[in-house]
Amino acid sequence: MSLGDTLRLLRAKRGGVTPLEIEAATGLSARVYRQMEQRYRPAGDEEAVRVLAEYYDVPVAELQWRLEWSRKDLSRALARATTVATPLTLELWNGQTVVGMVRWWDLGAIGLATADEELLVVQRHAVQRWQPRAEE
Repeated sequence: MSLGDTLRLLRAKRGGVTPLEIEAATGLSARVYRQMEQRYRPAGDEEAVRVLAEYYDVPVAELQWRLEWSRKDLSRALARATTVATPLTLELWNGQTVVGMVRWWDLGAIGLATADEELLVVQRHAVQRWQPRAEE
């Protein structure tokens, strides 16, 4: 789950507070918050991550590592796995790991063919990490 996906989930768990309410509580501008939540590539810096971790009462490390695993990076890995026909290993937020050949993907989900050729559909926001990572 990217930093943006995680921030959306944390905000929903807070009852859907607005970026303006977050700005009032933290001093982090609503504009920066929206960029961090909505962009597909890393946005924000370590100080913004620290402020948001404190606001959402989660460990800083829980948000910080997600800066290195953006939705754009996942798109790159999916495209590469499709192009070179190599299996992709997906580590999901619930602790499961799934492996398969990428059959299709879009902005919301991934279709993986498992070893027994069953189609497994995984929501993109459930993916925390993946292997192999694609080069830029």
